[in-house]
Amino acid sequence: MTKAAISANHIESALNFIKLFGNAVFISDSAGQAERLVDETLSRFTDQGFPPQAVKLSVKSLMATGQAQAGRKFQDLVQNILQAEGKISLVITELDEAMKDNSIVCALRQIIKEKAMPVLGVTDMQGFRRLEESPELSGFLQFILVQKDGCQGKRDNSVLIIGATSFFGTEVWRLFSREYAQVRGTGFSKAASLGFDRLDVTSEDEVKEYFARQKGFDIVVYVSGEADADLAEKEKERARLLNSEAVSRIARHAGACKFVYISSEYVFDGNRGPYGSFSKAEPINHYGRTKLEGEQVSLSSFSDCLVLRLGALYGYNGPHDKKTSVSKLIAGLGRPEPLEADNLQVKHPLLIEDAAATLLKLLDYGAKGIYQVNGPEGLNKKEMAEKISAAQSAVTGRVFSYPVVGIEQAGIAAKPLNTHMVNVDTPRSFYEGVRFLLEKQMALKGEERA
Repeated sequence: MTKAAISANHIESALNFIKLFGNAVFISDSAGQAERLVDETLSRFTDQGFPPQAVKLSVKSLMATGQAQAGRKFQDLVQNILQAEGKISLVITELDEAMKDNSIVCALRQIIKEKAMPVLGVTDMQGFRRLEESPELSGFLQFILVQKDGCQGKRDNSVLIIGATSFFGTEVWRLFSREYAQVRGTGFSKAASLGFDRLDVTSEDEVKEYFARQKGFDIVVYVSGEADADLAEKEKERARLLNSEAVSRIARHAGACKFVYISSEYVFDGNRGPYGSFSKAEPINHYGRTKLEGEQVSLSSFSDCLVLRLGALYGYNGPHDKKTSVSKLIAGLGRPEPLEADNLQVKHPLLIEDAAATLLKLLDYGAKGIYQVNGPEGLNKKEMAEKISAAQSAVTGRVFSYPVVGIEQAGIAAKPLNTHMVNVDTPRSFYEGVRFLLEKQMALKGEERA
């Protein structure tokens, strides 16, 4: 993708997020790149029905006037904008500097939650980390991790994707095969039929032999593991072998590399969100405990390690995909009867294409430590079903004419009520993601018939 096309995508995302959530924040380590994106986004405000005027505020300059005055000046500025009755937007550069003054943080939090005015912000990766320390604010900001300049061609790295046959691994493989010069993938039961290397990550001998034969990967992405919380509760030892102990085995034989561990929102208890990456992890089921153990082993075993916590993944690779909450709801909406769906647990659904794109950008930034991505909306399954039904009607013309009934559904494993995480990069809305999924599904099925 060209630099112009990437910029256009970022701008389109910012406009959509401001329309839906009242704010968008660019993360870029290049001040020039961020300034261009802000100017180009503002140039399209009028077309989108946003206020034609914008007040640009450098929080760093505001803080330079003295902390005792900064909070009062910010509140005065906000009041003046609000009195203009929606005719002015607020553009904030060095947004993370607001963390130095609690009164500014509180005022921002209120503006963002109430969508009191359109807000466009700018920060860098270090600034994002500072903002993340206040999840009550950053959990409601729609961050856009800007793709780094100079990363539009093939990256000269060798990559190994362990678990390339998995639901998310398939999309990581698809994207990384386009973006990196050398990519290999492994699988287990489906490896041979799909053209990947077979690797049993629970076998010390197999892991040792594999890395002796395939040497010197720059990046190793671990997407393998048990991802079903209920199955992990029934097969506890297998879940620990795959989600935690396999990482120790890989660390003993992989050599020096950038190691990526794909983790889960289920490391949190779901009672005190939004959660930053530094928030205390307290899983309430065995699956979450094994993922947290996997994180800890990864971070302690590899000096250059990236842990990526993901929300509830959905998407479409083909007819043999594992079942997800979304695919089950789509199937239910295809039956001529009322659909019962859970109306208690809140999920933050995340399209696999968006999750893979964020992972690629984080690697371009050389990110280390823990980062998080989940959907921008918290939805129970009943609400998800209603949005899926609307998307189906728009894409296929098919209308679900039966009621969607909210019920309480329980599984084998305890489930956290609401694992709202702070996003380093905000994916598309659930409605737009489902539309993308349905259109992709129709296109792939059309190719199969042809």
